[in-house]
Amino acid sequence: MAGDVEELARGVQKQHYGLTTVRHCRTISGGKETGMDEISANEFRAHLKSEVDRVIEDHRVLRVKRRRGGDFVVVSAEDWSGIEETLYLSGIPGLVESVREAAEEPLEEGTKLEDLEW
Repeated sequence: MAGDVEELARGVQKQHYGLTTVRHCRTISGGKETGMDEISANEFRAHLKSEVDRVIEDHRVLRVKRRRGGDFVVVSAEDWSGIEETLYLSGIPGLVESVREAAEEPLEEGTKLEDLEW
């Protein structure tokens, strides 16, 4: 499987929304634990509008599981835009380290906005 993503069986819960059963899973990706809902392709097809509305309104990621593999993920356009921006910024050499260093620096040691040369 690509990367180091692994499902934690103990983190799986089922929740029922009307006729829809959604599994809440915890996954490990890059050493960080993330939550992702899962639903079968049949359930997703039967409740497409309500599931898409929930993804958009709750800013959740929904993994649609298919019997023969080839699962796919549903995410809102707004959230995808944020993911793309994060990926782009993470790719700028030294930027992540610079932000980390700045976050650890006490405010009184920082440079005042009026002293910056724009």
